[in-house]
Amino acid sequence: MTLAGKTILITRRREQSDQFVRAVREQGGTPVVIPLVAIGPPPSWEACDGALSRLASFDAAAFTSANAVEAFVGRALARGVTAPDLERLPAAAVGEATAAALRRSGMRVALVPAEFSAASLGAALGGALRGKRVLLPCGTIARGTLAGALREQGASVESVVVYATLPAEEAGASGLVSRVLAGEFDVVTFASPSAARHFGALFTPPERGGLRARCRIAAIGATTAEALRAMDIPPDIVAGESSARGIVESITAYFRAQ
Repeated sequence: MTLAGKTILITRRREQSDQFVRAVREQGGTPVVIPLVAIGPPPSWEACDGALSRLASFDAAAFTSANAVEAFVGRALARGVTAPDLERLPAAAVGEATAAALRRSGMRVALVPAEFSAASLGAALGGALRGKRVLLPCGTIARGTLAGALREQGASVESVVVYATLPAEEAGASGLVSRVLAGEFDVVTFASPSAARHFGALFTPPERGGLRARCRIAAIGATTAEALRAMDIPPDIVAGESSARGIVESITAYFRAQ
């Protein structure tokens, strides 16, 4: 077990960390979960409610996170949209975690790209949606990569905000800086750009510059790695597959090569 004796910090939400925790333990590591982001309601449901009232007019929906799926479906059901109505709308998912959330909700997964990213999802859809209307539920800090790609390919995209990404207020986050600087964690992992940005904001520039002497930094994919670099925290490890198991496999491979 390559991660024996290693402590791995998981910064994603607790309710989304079960698979991550299991994968670390399977490799003999010790997982510690301290969320850096929280999910709240959007500033307004007006745009989403408007889209829900016209749900049958959309040819497809696209989702870039499980959070978007859960928030959108929850709102839809609360507004009287039926499960069959949701099932009739084919949905594209950015990755397997998002696809699993769609399946749990009863929606039909039409596409999951081989590489888990918004850009790859846009490319995988190709020109299939030219002239089609696509509903894109998203968060308050969505980057717009997928919407832009679909519009370039001739789709009509309606983006609606269904959740807000907020800094976590959990008690453990308040002592995180001192624990990281003390070298308590062998690896700090990031599963989203927002977690990377919230983490970076906790540290002064000199502290960020010294992080690599205290721990390894691991990103779940290229977009999260980009966010870390923008905070002057270059990742040591970028997952080959953008999933919890993928990032643990990449961490394991990193230490096996040492």
